[in-house]
Amino acid sequence: MITLINPPGLKTFSGLQMHTPNPPLGLAYIAAALRDAGFRYRVIDGTGEALDAVSPYPDRGDFMVQGLSFDQIAERIPADTDVIGISCMFSTLWPLTRTLAERVRARCPGALLVLGGEHGTAVPEHVLAASPFDVVVLGEGEETIVSLLRARAAGAPLRGVAGIAFREGGEIVKTGLSPRQRDVDAIPPPDWESFPIAEYVIRHQINGINLGRSMPILGTRGCPFQCTFCSSPAMWTQRWIPRDPKLLADEIERYLTKYRATNFDFQDLTAIVKRQWIVDFCRELIDRDLNVTWQMPSGTRSEVFDAEVADLLYRSGCRALAFAPESGSPEILKIVKKQVDLGHMLAAMRAAVRRGLKLSCFIVIGFPDDTPATLRQTLRLIRKMAMLGVHDVAVSKFVPYPGSELFRRLQRAGKLQLDDEFFVSPMDFYTKKAPSYADRVSTTRLYWTMLWMFVNFYVLSFVCRPGRTLRALAKAVFRGTEETRYAKWFVDFFYTRRRWRKLAGGAAH
Repeated sequence: MITLINPPGLKTFSGLQMHTPNPPLGLAYIAAALRDAGFRYRVIDGTGEALDAVSPYPDRGDFMVQGLSFDQIAERIPADTDVIGISCMFSTLWPLTRTLAERVRARCPGALLVLGGEHGTAVPEHVLAASPFDVVVLGEGEETIVSLLRARAAGAPLRGVAGIAFREGGEIVKTGLSPRQRDVDAIPPPDWESFPIAEYVIRHQINGINLGRSMPILGTRGCPFQCTFCSSPAMWTQRWIPRDPKLLADEIERYLTKYRATNFDFQDLTAIVKRQWIVDFCRELIDRDLNVTWQMPSGTRSEVFDAEVADLLYRSGCRALAFAPESGSPEILKIVKKQVDLGHMLAAMRAAVRRGLKLSCFIVIGFPDDTPATLRQTLRLIRKMAMLGVHDVAVSKFVPYPGSELFRRLQRAGKLQLDDEFFVSPMDFYTKKAPSYADRVSTTRLYWTMLWMFVNFYVLSFVCRPGRTLRALAKAVFRGTEETRYAKWFVDFFYTRRRWRKLAGGAAH
C-alpha cells in the first residue's frame, strides 16, 4: 500500500498578494501515474481536507498554517502502508514537511519514506541528512516513482533506479536527474478524484485572481532559459515541451463538465515560448466556444507576443497574465542571464493592455550585483509600466532559491545557512526582516526602495487612470469580482484576513 501526502500549507497576508496554497497539481500527476501502473494507493491531502482549519505559524505573526495537524495526518495513514510519498514543492514548506515526516516516521517506522518536489531536487543531501526521508526523487517524478516502486517490489538495488538520491549506510548516493519525458501527451492526466478538489474550487483556493470556479492546469512543461536566480534548470533542465493543443482543450472541456469549472489557472513556468503553439491553442478554444476564462498568473515570456497574439488570447478567454522583466538594468539582466529585450517587452505590455488583458509584472530587487544605480534604472522601468497601463507590479526582494545558480554562488561564499530561518525567508519578501544579499545595498535601503517603487507605480497608475482603479476596487468589494492583483490584495487584506485570523483563534498547530 502506498500513501501519498500533501502537507499542510502556509498562508500569509504580507505584501500585495496573499499567499494561498494551491491544489497539489504535481501530486495529482503522481497519483495518476501510480493508478495507471496498477499500484494501490491512498491520498491524504493535509491542506485540502481541512481548508478552514488554520493556526499560527511559530514566531511569524503574519503566517498561518492551513490544514490538518501533523498528528491528524499521521493517524490517517492506513496500517498496511509500506511506502509513503510526501511532496514539497517550495522550500518555504520544508520546515513543516520535515516535522510532518518525523511524525509519520514515528507512526510507520518500517515504511519507505520518499520526498518529491522541487525542494528535494534542489538540496537532496541536506534533506537526507536532516530528516527521516529515505529517498528523494530528483526532477520530474511520474516515471521515477513507478521505477522506484517496481525496484523495491522486485528486491532490486536502488542504484539501478534513475533520478533518485538515497542513504546507503553512511553514504548518500545520487543516480542523476530524472530523464525528461518528451511525450508529455502520454502522461496520465491528474487524478483529481483522489483529492478534495471541489473544496479548493468553491473557496477559490488558487493562485490567480478570482474569475470564478477555477481549476489548475498545465499546458507545457519546463523552461528553455537559464536565469541564475531560478531553480527551474535544476528541476526541469532547459527543455520546454508543450502539450497537444487539442488534448489540452479536451482536458479543459472535461473539467468544465465534471467540476463545473469556468476558469483555468495555468501553472506553467512559461507557457508562451513558441508562437505557433499558443496560436493553435487559442484557436482551438475559440472554435470550441466553451465560454470559459483562463489566466497565466505565474508569468510568461514576451518574445512572440504582439497585437495578434494578444487578440487571440483575449478571444479565447484569457483575461490575465504576467510578464517578468525582473530588472530595469541591462547590466543586471545580463549578469542573471535573463534573456529579455526590455524594448520589445514594453511593446508587448502595450499590446496586452490595449486588448484588455489584465497585466501584472514581476520585479526583483537586491540581486547580489545590484547597486543604487541599477535600482534607479528599475524604478524608471516601473514608472514607464505604470504610465503605459500595466495593472499591477509585484516588487520582491531577492532571496536565493535553493538549487539556483545564485544560491550556489552565495553558498560557496558562506553567505547563507541552511536552517529553518533561511528556508522560510522567501515569505519575508515584504518585511524589514528579509536581508539584502546585495553587497552595495543595505537591508534598510532595500526595504524602503521596495516601498518607494510600489508607491511610484500605484500613484502614477491612479493619476493616469483613476477611473480604472476605482472601478476595479468597487467590483472587488461589492461584487466579489477580482480584475487585478491590487483589488485581490485589497479584499484579502481588509476582509479575508480578518476571517482567517478569527479561524486561527490563537490555536497552536
